[in-house]
Amino acid sequence: MTDPTPSPGAPGAAVVRVTRTLKATPAQVFDAWTDAQLLNKWLCPDPSVLSESSCDPVVGGSYRIVNIYDWGARVITGEYLVLEPPHRLVFTWTTDRWEPGAEPSQVTVTLEPDGDATEMTILHERLPAAGYFLDHAPLAWANVAEKLDCLLRTS
Repeated sequence: MTDPTPSPGAPGAAVVRVTRTLKATPAQVFDAWTDAQLLNKWLCPDPSVLSESSCDPVVGGSYRIVNIYDWGARVITGEYLVLEPPHRLVFTWTTDRWEPGAEPSQVTVTLEPDGDATEMTILHERLPAAGYFLDHAPLAWANVAEKLDCLLRTS
């Protein structure tokens, strides 16, 4: 189940929480978040296409994702802050579409075993503007969680 739930945050900032149960082990889900070849298959909300991804999944390592939309490209970059395989990863998130000088937001992915499945929670905090939260983030994270579920079911 996907539950895009807004959470209160600092004034001018927004928090998004999406929870989904995936038919895969925590290790399989963790790998999907930290392998560039796998990221290419799912980390692009509709209607975009992921054209490029790279990642160095170590603390202090970076990642880069380029999503192509009909209006142009969106480049997302960040740094890995915490990697606790296979249960948790935390990374910064910045897009070239935010205002210059905007502070990076932060994404925490928590993976909990649930029988033969994994409960994945994506918590995206410190979004720079409520407008971004209201217009994009909840649906985008719910959409990529669905794509990840589909990828893991067919792997």
